[in-house]
Amino acid sequence: MNNISSLDIAFTRKLDEIVRANLENEHFGVKELASESGMSRFNLNRKLHSLHRKTINQYIRDVRLQRAMEILLLEPVTAAEVAYRVGFSSPAYFSTCFSDYFGFPPGEARKRSLFEPQENKEEPTFEADVTKPYFIQSILKRPNWKKWSKWAMLTFTLIILFVVGLVYFFNHKNPETINFISANQINNHKRSIAVLPFINDSKDPENVYFINGIMEAILDNLSTIKDLDVRPRTSVEQYRYNKTKAIPQIAKELGVNYIIEGSGQKIGDQVSLYIQLIEPSSDKHLFSNRYNMKLEDIFNLQSEIAIKVASKIKAVITSEEKELIEKIPTSNFAAMNLFLQANDVHNIAELEGKWELDIKAERLYKRAIQLDSTYAAPYASLGWIILDRNVDSALYLATKALQFDAKNPEAYNLKGFIYFDKGMFTEAEEAYLKSIKYKPNNSSAFRFLGDLYLYQGNCSAAIEYQLQAFHLESNSIQQRNNIESFCSSLYTLGFYKEGEIFASRLLELNNDSSFYFWGLVSAQLDLGNNKTALKYALKMFACDENDLNNTYLLFYTYIFNREYKEAYILLQKYKEIMKQQGRIIKPNHLFGFICLENGKKREADYHFEGSIQEMLKYITQNQPSVTCQAYLILAKIFSVRNENTKALENLQKGKECLGLTIISVKDFKNCPMFDNIRNTPAFADYLKEAEFKYRQEHEKVEKLLRTEGILNSSAK
Repeated sequence: MNNISSLDIAFTRKLDEIVRANLENEHFGVKELASESGMSRFNLNRKLHSLHRKTINQYIRDVRLQRAMEILLLEPVTAAEVAYRVGFSSPAYFSTCFSDYFGFPPGEARKRSLFEPQENKEEPTFEADVTKPYFIQSILKRPNWKKWSKWAMLTFTLIILFVVGLVYFFNHKNPETINFISANQINNHKRSIAVLPFINDSKDPENVYFINGIMEAILDNLSTIKDLDVRPRTSVEQYRYNKTKAIPQIAKELGVNYIIEGSGQKIGDQVSLYIQLIEPSSDKHLFSNRYNMKLEDIFNLQSEIAIKVASKIKAVITSEEKELIEKIPTSNFAAMNLFLQANDVHNIAELEGKWELDIKAERLYKRAIQLDSTYAAPYASLGWIILDRNVDSALYLATKALQFDAKNPEAYNLKGFIYFDKGMFTEAEEAYLKSIKYKPNNSSAFRFLGDLYLYQGNCSAAIEYQLQAFHLESNSIQQRNNIESFCSSLYTLGFYKEGEIFASRLLELNNDSSFYFWGLVSAQLDLGNNKTALKYALKMFACDENDLNNTYLLFYTYIFNREYKEAYILLQKYKEIMKQQGRIIKPNHLFGFICLENGKKREADYHFEGSIQEMLKYITQNQPSVTCQAYLILAKIFSVRNENTKALENLQKGKECLGLTIISVKDFKNCPMFDNIRNTPAFADYLKEAEFKYRQEHEKVEKLLRTEGILNSSAK
């Protein structure tokens, strides 16, 4: 390091001694080093970056690796033993870090030292890296050129010949391989970035919400840039208290080429921030700035940082994206404060499953709206919280948000979700596409749109959008949701083996076996293995007998096994759970069927008549997919009531309004509600067309899955 002072050398040695004294403690990290050195994390981070261009985590990791090299050179030990002695909990991760730092794996350390020149042993000057012991630096010096010149020339000649041969081979023999390599190179150079959780440098823990808000605002601004792949907060939150993983490892896990780190504090109306952009592959800091400003300048700073980051990594920003980034959401900073607090509470509720905290978040969002009734963001966020309680109010809030900000992606996402639930598919699609337009890294919008296309029978488009959602998320709650959607699509389309693989991955992520068993049940019902499906449904139910989904699935499986008494018992349990949760039990044609089979005609009529009215309402909306499904449900009801003429009429209308949706194939084949018309020519014709459409969609998706490398063997 050039011009390093004696005080800085002493400071570095002091830090080195502290880290070495705590080597075997794998939990020794940023907080502990800052505490023992008598500095704040912010100041220590700034000092280390000034001296060595390193973060605190990088410095600790490097000292651990330097000590590892010393041990490997001086003692007959294995790499795994050394890993644990220097504070790495994973020998594999230690080996990766060691190779990245020294340029060769730990197993080659002693071999390398034997071939190094023994001259030039004078004391090092401080132009060398003072954080790396001299005898380690000498090992990494270039060997004597004269001694090795003959070997070097021979090696160089062989490499040139080898490369020429490869070029000739690929150009003349295997053009497909060249295309594949080029595609991978393009993918590897795609601009992808993650914003790690910022550190609160304030002694007041209450300020965490503000620092989190700045981090999320920068992340959201970057997410509007189509030329960037941006990992969402749900993906990076796991690294909030990271003490052992280095930046290159985090980047590898998240699948990104760039990382943003930051820290800061707010004191009164003064804000201090430290931001750095890192290229993990080289551990190079592309920029590192400290900002001191008044609170009123925070929006301008957030925009400035996003634009500067994009410029540094050469991402293209359109004029519309720049306008979105620079838009000031509110001029009322008290309202902004309340919104940021509400966001922080809601994020904890979502990340930790503490849904009772949403009561507090709801109150804070409402107070923010009271202070600034034109502030769009809290309207949309509040809409998501109350969605389960009141769909119409949620739709009103989404509309209100768009009244004040016509390009708010969250409001469009919420609106699309509500329209989908109401069967207004054209409006839902339009809302989702606008959400993606204004936030191209919107994982949930891609997933929702994929679910919509699947329901409409456009399966290849569904898979494409679900895969895009999958790509944008890593190690997060949203990733789990994306896996569920994708896995459901695989089961629906008959890719049972692949579906089970993804269900197993989900099981590893959240240790919840419910979805895994649901997939097994669904697959066996599709295949007509009803008894096997029942065994899995019973196992799932045994995991939690009071879970609404488990109860409904077992009820549904009993129907397909034609065990109607057991189904009725489960129906009563289902209604009991619904009442306990304060939820309304709406008319359901399956409920009506089971009531009728158990002699409960009055209950059956309630569900049948209610379902008929609901289906007729859907039909008047003239939404193709919903209309088709409505006709099929009417056909089931009339079939059960022995009104076969009406049943077949509705079956024909369903056929005319929309080819056939593939998600209905299982019903055509196995649902007992069709038993009264199953042997008619009209039903056989309908089933034949359904299976034809199913095969068409299956083949389209199979090609797509093969292209993506997900499918290696033909699924039946």
